[in-house]
Amino acid sequence: QDRPGLVAGGVAGVSVDLILFPLDTIKTRLQSPQGFYKAGGFYGVYAGVPSTAIGSFPNAAAFFVTYEYVKWILNTDSSSYLMPVTHMLAASAGEVVSNVL
Repeated sequence: QDRPGLVAGGVAGVSVDLILFPLDTIKTRLQSPQGFYKAGGFYGVYAGVPSTAIGSFPNAAAFFVTYEYVKWILNTDSSSYLMPVTHMLAASAGEVVSNVL
């Protein structure tokens, strides 16, 4: 039951890193006081991605597995007014678990 959440969470975490890591690098270089091109320009925007992606897979997987498990434990009816609280508690538990890793 937890495998789909484990794999989906891990793939989501790695995908976010592959997409946003270069954008963050470019943004940081644009903000550099020495200028964009002297800070590296577009060269090496993916440098460091493999180690970041390797680290994000288990964290994202742990978050999603915990999130889905806590939602399952709390088992709130989708029409219930408590559903937002269920999602909040599940997300909080997921963050705690993924940050402990």
